[in-house]
Amino acid sequence: MVLKDCSRCMVYNPKGQRLSEARVVHVKDSVSLFFSDYKFQDSRFQARVDFFDDQCGLIITKCEVIIRRNPAYLETGEPWSADCRILDVKNVVQRQRDIRAKVYLEVEFELGNGRHFYGTIRNLSAGGLYITTVQPLKKGDVISFSYCFRTLERRFYVCILWAKRVEGGRYGYGCRFMKLTDGAEAAIRSFVYKKLQEKRKDHI
Repeated sequence: MVLKDCSRCMVYNPKGQRLSEARVVHVKDSVSLFFSDYKFQDSRFQARVDFFDDQCGLIITKCEVIIRRNPAYLETGEPWSADCRILDVKNVVQRQRDIRAKVYLEVEFELGNGRHFYGTIRNLSAGGLYITTVQPLKKGDVISFSYCFRTLERRFYVCILWAKRVEGGRYGYGCRFMKLTDGAEAAIRSFVYKKLQEKRKDHI
Protein backbone atom coordinates (compact mmCIF):
# COMPACT_ATOMS: atom_id res chain seq x y z
CA MET A 1 0.00 0.00 0.00
CA VAL A 2 1.48 3.35 -1.08
CA LEU A 3 -0.42 5.49 1.44
CA LYS A 4 0.20 5.09 5.17
CA ASP A 5 -1.57 7.99 6.90
CA CYS A 6 -3.13 10.36 4.39
CA SER A 7 -6.22 12.55 4.76
CA ARG A 8 -5.78 15.22 2.03
CA CYS A 9 -4.61 15.42 -1.56
CA MET A 10 -4.44 17.77 -4.54
CA VAL A 11 -5.97 16.54 -7.81
CA TYR A 12 -4.84 17.86 -11.19
CA ASN A 13 -6.65 17.68 -14.53
CA PRO A 14 -5.19 15.78 -17.52
CA LYS A 15 -3.57 19.04 -18.74
CA GLY A 16 -1.58 19.30 -15.52
CA GLN A 17 -3.57 22.17 -14.02
CA ARG A 18 -4.74 22.09 -10.40
CA LEU A 19 -8.31 20.87 -10.28
CA SER A 20 -9.22 20.68 -6.59
CA GLU A 21 -8.16 19.63 -3.13
CA ALA A 22 -9.88 16.51 -1.79
CA ARG A 23 -10.36 14.59 1.43
CA VAL A 24 -8.79 11.12 1.27
CA VAL A 25 -10.07 7.88 2.77
CA HIS A 26 -7.90 4.81 2.18
CA VAL A 27 -8.24 1.22 3.35
CA LYS A 28 -5.73 -1.33 2.06
CA ASP A 29 -5.64 -0.81 -1.73
CA SER A 30 -8.87 1.19 -1.90
CA VAL A 31 -8.56 4.99 -2.16
CA SER A 32 -11.62 7.27 -2.17
CA LEU A 33 -11.64 11.04 -2.66
CA PHE A 34 -14.29 13.51 -1.52
CA PHE A 35 -14.68 17.03 -2.93
CA SER A 36 -16.38 20.03 -1.34
CA ASP A 37 -16.43 21.84 -4.71
CA TYR A 38 -19.57 21.84 -6.85
CA LYS A 39 -17.90 22.36 -10.23
CA PHE A 40 -17.57 18.72 -11.29
CA GLN A 41 -19.42 16.34 -13.55
CA ASP A 42 -19.27 12.58 -13.96
CA SER A 43 -15.92 11.82 -15.56
CA ARG A 44 -13.06 9.37 -15.80
CA PHE A 45 -9.48 10.40 -16.51
CA GLN A 46 -5.82 9.79 -15.71
CA ALA A 47 -3.88 12.62 -14.07
CA ARG A 48 -1.46 13.67 -11.37
CA VAL A 49 -2.56 13.45 -7.74
CA ASP A 50 -0.36 14.74 -4.90
CA PHE A 51 -1.00 12.96 -1.60
CA PHE A 52 0.00 14.64 1.69
CA ASP A 53 0.89 11.64 3.86
CA ASP A 54 1.79 12.20 7.52
CA GLN A 55 4.19 9.24 7.53
CA CYS A 56 5.61 9.12 4.01
CA GLY A 57 5.74 12.77 2.97
CA LEU A 58 4.49 14.39 -0.23
CA ILE A 59 3.77 11.57 -2.69
CA ILE A 60 3.40 12.60 -6.34
CA THR A 61 1.49 9.99 -8.33
CA LYS A 62 -0.25 9.25 -11.59
CA CYS A 63 -3.78 8.01 -10.92
CA GLU A 64 -6.95 6.92 -12.63
CA VAL A 65 -9.77 9.02 -11.16
CA ILE A 66 -13.47 8.22 -11.60
CA ILE A 67 -15.64 11.11 -10.37
CA ARG A 68 -19.32 10.69 -9.59
CA ARG A 69 -21.96 12.29 -7.38
CA ASN A 70 -21.51 11.46 -3.71
CA PRO A 71 -24.50 9.44 -2.45
CA ALA A 72 -23.65 10.52 1.13
CA TYR A 73 -23.68 14.24 0.24
CA LEU A 74 -26.35 15.15 2.81
CA GLU A 75 -24.26 13.66 5.62
CA THR A 76 -20.79 14.83 4.57
CA GLY A 77 -21.52 18.08 2.73
CA GLU A 78 -19.25 16.91 -0.10
CA PRO A 79 -21.27 16.78 -3.35
CA TRP A 80 -18.73 14.79 -5.39
CA SER A 81 -16.62 11.72 -4.70
CA ALA A 82 -14.16 9.65 -6.71
CA ASP A 83 -12.60 6.24 -6.86
CA CYS A 84 -8.85 6.71 -7.19
CA ARG A 85 -6.44 4.04 -8.42
CA ILE A 86 -2.73 4.79 -8.08
CA LEU A 87 -1.04 3.74 -11.33
CA ASP A 88 2.47 4.98 -10.64
CA VAL A 89 4.45 6.80 -7.94
CA LYS A 90 6.40 9.53 -9.73
CA ASN A 91 8.26 10.90 -6.74
CA VAL A 92 8.32 11.26 -2.98
CA VAL A 93 9.43 14.89 -2.77
CA GLN A 94 10.79 14.66 0.77
CA ARG A 95 10.25 12.89 3.99
CA GLN A 96 7.87 14.94 6.11
CA ARG A 97 10.69 15.70 8.53
CA ASP A 98 12.34 17.82 5.82
CA ILE A 99 9.28 19.61 4.46
CA ARG A 100 9.11 23.14 5.82
CA ALA A 101 6.36 25.73 5.99
CA LYS A 102 6.72 29.46 6.50
CA VAL A 103 4.72 30.52 9.56
CA TYR A 104 4.42 33.45 11.95
CA LEU A 105 3.80 32.17 15.47
CA GLU A 106 4.41 34.37 18.52
CA VAL A 107 5.53 32.04 21.32
CA GLU A 108 6.77 32.33 24.90
CA PHE A 109 10.02 30.39 25.35
CA GLU A 110 11.74 29.25 28.53
CA LEU A 111 15.47 29.00 29.18
CA GLY A 112 17.08 26.26 31.23
CA ASN A 113 17.40 28.64 34.19
CA GLY A 114 13.65 29.28 34.22
CA ARG A 115 13.76 32.71 32.58
CA HIS A 116 11.14 33.45 29.93
CA PHE A 117 11.32 35.42 26.70
CA TYR A 118 9.18 35.90 23.59
CA GLY A 119 10.11 34.98 20.05
CA THR A 120 8.55 34.39 16.65
CA ILE A 121 8.63 31.01 14.89
CA ARG A 122 9.03 31.84 11.20
CA ASN A 123 9.85 28.47 9.67
CA LEU A 124 8.75 25.04 10.86
CA SER A 125 9.27 21.38 10.02
CA ALA A 126 9.07 18.14 11.99
CA GLY A 127 12.86 18.32 12.28
CA GLY A 128 13.21 21.83 13.65
CA LEU A 129 12.32 25.50 13.45
CA TYR A 130 13.72 28.95 12.84
CA ILE A 131 12.94 31.71 15.34
CA THR A 132 13.70 35.42 15.68
CA THR A 133 13.90 37.20 19.05
CA VAL A 134 15.73 39.97 20.91
CA GLN A 135 16.99 37.36 23.40
CA PRO A 136 20.71 36.59 23.00
CA LEU A 137 21.36 32.82 22.92
CA LYS A 138 24.30 30.68 21.95
CA LYS A 139 24.83 27.46 20.04
CA GLY A 140 23.99 24.44 22.19
CA ASP A 141 21.45 26.23 24.41
CA VAL A 142 18.25 24.28 25.04
CA ILE A 143 14.96 26.17 25.21
CA SER A 144 11.36 25.00 25.50
CA PHE A 145 7.86 26.21 24.66
CA SER A 146 4.27 25.00 24.74
CA TYR A 147 2.01 25.04 21.71
CA CYS A 148 -1.09 23.33 20.32
CA PHE A 149 -0.18 22.24 16.79
CA ARG A 150 -3.22 20.00 16.39
CA THR A 151 -5.65 19.20 19.22
CA LEU A 152 -3.45 19.00 22.33
CA GLU A 153 -1.06 21.55 23.83
CA ARG A 154 2.37 19.98 24.30
CA ARG A 155 5.75 20.98 25.66
CA PHE A 156 8.54 21.05 23.07
CA TYR A 157 12.30 21.24 23.59
CA VAL A 158 14.73 22.52 20.97
CA CYS A 159 18.49 22.93 20.79
CA ILE A 160 20.11 25.96 19.13
CA LEU A 161 22.17 24.81 16.13
CA TRP A 162 23.23 28.19 14.74
CA ALA A 163 22.67 31.90 15.28
CA LYS A 164 22.82 35.10 13.22
CA ARG A 165 22.02 38.79 13.62
CA VAL A 166 18.94 40.04 11.79
CA GLU A 167 17.40 43.46 11.26
CA GLY A 168 16.09 45.54 14.13
CA GLY A 169 18.65 44.35 16.66
CA ARG A 170 17.11 40.88 16.72
CA TYR A 171 18.70 37.44 16.48
CA GLY A 172 17.77 34.51 14.26
CA TYR A 173 18.23 30.94 15.51
CA GLY A 174 18.06 27.61 13.73
CA CYS A 175 16.82 24.98 16.17
CA ARG A 176 16.44 21.20 16.23
CA PHE A 177 13.64 19.41 18.08
CA MET A 178 14.82 17.09 20.86
CA LYS A 179 13.28 13.70 21.69
CA LEU A 180 9.92 14.19 20.01
CA THR A 181 7.28 11.62 20.89
CA ASP A 182 5.39 10.03 17.99
CA GLY A 183 2.31 12.03 18.93
CA ALA A 184 4.19 15.34 19.06
CA GLU A 185 5.91 14.70 15.71
CA ALA A 186 2.60 13.73 14.09
CA ALA A 187 1.02 16.96 15.40
CA ILE A 188 3.79 19.07 13.86
CA ARG A 189 3.55 17.15 10.58
CA SER A 190 -0.19 17.73 10.45
CA PHE A 191 0.27 21.44 11.14
CA VAL A 192 2.95 21.81 8.46
CA TYR A 193 0.84 20.00 5.86
CA LYS A 194 -2.15 22.17 6.69
CA LYS A 195 -0.10 25.32 6.11
CA LEU A 196 1.29 23.98 2.82
CA GLN A 197 -2.19 23.03 1.65
CA GLU A 198 -3.53 26.49 2.50
CA LYS A 199 -0.78 28.10 0.42
CA ARG A 200 -1.39 25.76 -2.52
CA LYS A 201 -5.12 26.50 -2.33
CA ASP A 202 -4.40 30.24 -2.47
CA HIS A 203 -2.57 29.70 -5.78
CA ILE A 204 -5.27 27.61 -7.49
